[in-house]
Amino acid sequence: MVEVIPAILVKNEEEFESRARDVAGLVKRIQVDIMDGKFVPNKTLQANELPVIPAGLEPEYHLMVQNPEEAIKEIGKRNATYIFHYEAVEDAELLISIVKKMGAKVGIALSPDTPAEKIKDLLRSIDMVLVMTVYPGFSGQKYIKEMEQKIRKLKWWNKDVRIEVDGGINEQTALGAIRAGADSIAVASAIFSSPETRKAIEKLKAIS
Repeated sequence: MVEVIPAILVKNEEEFESRARDVAGLVKRIQVDIMDGKFVPNKTLQANELPVIPAGLEPEYHLMVQNPEEAIKEIGKRNATYIFHYEAVEDAELLISIVKKMGAKVGIALSPDTPAEKIKDLLRSIDMVLVMTVYPGFSGQKYIKEMEQKIRKLKWWNKDVRIEVDGGINEQTALGAIRAGADSIAVASAIFSSPETRKAIEKLKAIS
């Protein structure tokens, strides 16, 4: 069964807390989207503004920022996954090492225009890859089906690394990503725009 990871992309603490409460007890993990308004043309809660995450939810921080190292140090949690964009760093290996020394998990996000080949040699060093199936910055965008080939390549090169997809994921698009090899799906609009959060998550979990 695919893992469904609600993605929380908000600008204020109240909305963050509301969404986190809505999914607590329904999923193991949430994705916390952090945007600085520079790396992407949108701004959310910053690393130093995040509220306490409800017990039982493991956060993965999707860092859509120009300086992911600074954001990682500001958050400072060990029981977490830090996902930085390959396009935002000059030395990916150094940042991987910094996160591992913290005792946390590390992932690399690839924007649609970044070839999978860029991180082929890093796959053994990381815990997961986040394949962006939209251009990062806003939820509710249209799924880019061509990214499924990128998923297939990554899974072919390393079957052990977790592949997550993010962007435009709903009941219709999730199946293609899962069949291509995605282990988990980050979902925002299809969960939080639904009048029944639990049912939306259950329907997504049932896709295979």
